[in-house]
Amino acid sequence: MGVINRLRGFYEARVAPRLAALLSKATPNPNVYTLASPVAAAAAIPAWLYASPAAGLLLIALSLALDAVDGAVARFTGRASLLGSFLDSSLDRVSDTLYHVALYIAGVHPLVVMAMLSGGLIVPYLRAKGESLGLEVRGRGVMERGERSLAILAILAVSVYNIQAAEALAIAVAALVWITVAQRTIYIVGELRG
Repeated sequence: MGVINRLRGFYEARVAPRLAALLSKATPNPNVYTLASPVAAAAAIPAWLYASPAAGLLLIALSLALDAVDGAVARFTGRASLLGSFLDSSLDRVSDTLYHVALYIAGVHPLVVMAMLSGGLIVPYLRAKGESLGLEVRGRGVMERGERSLAILAILAVSVYNIQAAEALAIAVAALVWITVAQRTIYIVGELRG
């Protein structure tokens, strides 16, 4: 089970309701937060290139924070919907791709970025496919989306000071992402074989 998933219960029980109450005063529509997340991720690219890496990092952190609150606002306001779920899952892939573009711009080797991105797109696909087959896949694997997102933020922060260290960290994350692909695949195949 992923580290972030272990903390999810605490977040959902203690932090999210308070945060959702506060944010729902600004706008009770959770889709606003869902849509704002990839916008912040997209803004991080020119910010990194033309303002400063720090500005890019802040926008990526904002994107991650917005993604973490949309579901909480939906539950708090009673506005959880199939449309919101669809938008969240779809736009998460857009944000994920933009985070990897930032890694490339920061100087991480393109092959390492591609290994991270391709594995990072397969992991949620395996969850969606497994769950469409009636399996509970959430929590399977060492690098779920929360861990990957925080790792990318850490790699970007390190890249500002030492690109070699950032690349070494990115290689380790890529390996862990592909281990997660293998873990989920083995789990799903094992369950389907019965």
